[in-house]
Amino acid sequence: MLAAQLPSWANADNLRWIALGVIVGMVVLMLIVLRFIQKLVLKGTLFGIFAIIGIIAWVERADLEDCAKTCNCSVVGFDVKIPADKNPNCITPGK
Repeated sequence: MLAAQLPSWANADNLRWIALGVIVGMVVLMLIVLRFIQKLVLKGTLFGIFAIIGIIAWVERADLEDCAKTCNCSVVGFDVKIPADKNPNCITPGK
């Protein structure tokens, strides 16, 4: 399977901050749901969806540290390869 290549602005540190922003956003949305949604089923469904997205972002954020070391990892099931020129810690064959 071919690996996707990250855009130039995306490095492990930026992706970790983006994941943290997604987590904070999901917490805010969960609080909004709890405050303003009146129907119990809709409230529970939206709360659950936002909680799952936040948990997935947290797990992937933790995995990005390993990705910075190996330059080849999987993010949300997609293979991602970090080019060696974007990360000097990458292990390159032949060196």
